[in-house]
Amino acid sequence: MTANPSIAADPAAALAFLVSAGADVALAETPRRWLEAPPPNAVQAPAPPVTATTPRAAAPPPAAPADHPARACADVPALLALLGRFPDARTRPPLLFHGALESRVWVLIDRPDHDPGHRETIDRMLAAIDLDWSRAALISRLPWPTPGDGEPTPHQLARFTPVVERLAELAPPAHVLALGQVAAELAGSQARLGSSRGRWFDWRGAQLLPSIHPRAMGSNKELKRQAFEHLKLFRAAIA
Repeated sequence: MTANPSIAADPAAALAFLVSAGADVALAETPRRWLEAPPPNAVQAPAPPVTATTPRAAAPPPAAPADHPARACADVPALLALLGRFPDARTRPPLLFHGALESRVWVLIDRPDHDPGHRETIDRMLAAIDLDWSRAALISRLPWPTPGDGEPTPHQLARFTPVVERLAELAPPAHVLALGQVAAELAGSQARLGSSRGRWFDWRGAQLLPSIHPRAMGSNKELKRQAFEHLKLFRAAIA
């Protein structure tokens, strides 16, 4: 059969001819005579309708194992000895706490900083409300800085949070100033929100106040003003 020149020159016309001839696939595994009726088992089920994809819920953070060795530590020196057995301790001593645990006043951070200026700013923040490390303790959720100074991952937090929780059992705080969202999250996901700053939360029998870490303040005068208001609120609570 000689092809129709107009069909060969017009792709749309060629496609229309194939459809009218009964073509339903471009290529099959075996040849088929398209002008004959298809066998009964060749009828394909209609494709399911296209629907909007439902967004997948975020995976929950990994939980710490029930047998975490921190839970077996009988005292604070045992906790420090446990951290000393981590590989990271070969290059840098861990920061679990600094200052006076017996004061029952905690300043909680998420991790030690590569930038020493942030630690110096925290020192000045305490001095502004007539506190120092003889009347408060600096506590870190992670005992070492993160690679590249990035935000702690859920895995890192799950690995070390039981250590801080055990510290709170062995040396219970009464008031906690949480600097930054990750620190505040110890009191629950609601405490992590920016709107939680300056509001009190219950955490293991202590009162926890979320505030702003110097890392986030930078040169923002408004954030610095808010942080100072939080400091005054904290100072009034522990007086």
